[in-house]
Amino acid sequence: MTKAALKEKYTEWNISISKQEDRQKEIWEELQQLCFEHGDGHKWCSMEKLVEELIKAGKTTKAMQLVSEYYTIEGQKEALRNLAIATNNFKI
Repeated sequence: MTKAALKEKYTEWNISISKQEDRQKEIWEELQQLCFEHGDGHKWCSMEKLVEELIKAGKTTKAMQLVSEYYTIEGQKEALRNLAIATNNFKI
């Protein structure tokens, strides 16, 4: 792989990570808003508390869909970071 190709792949990787982080932030804010509107009226700072209150309010399906997406993204980000660390030592 050439340096130019590697730089292009790194740029793509960086954009992907940024989009995933933005989506996670959107999910977090959506969970807080759902809890505020349909739960106990608070925007909790704990994922567990948000989910607990949404389940109590009968929003189990929506909450679980959002939490699943949130943690799927977290796993993808971790895998990409590990790949970046592993490939950091390659000579080009």
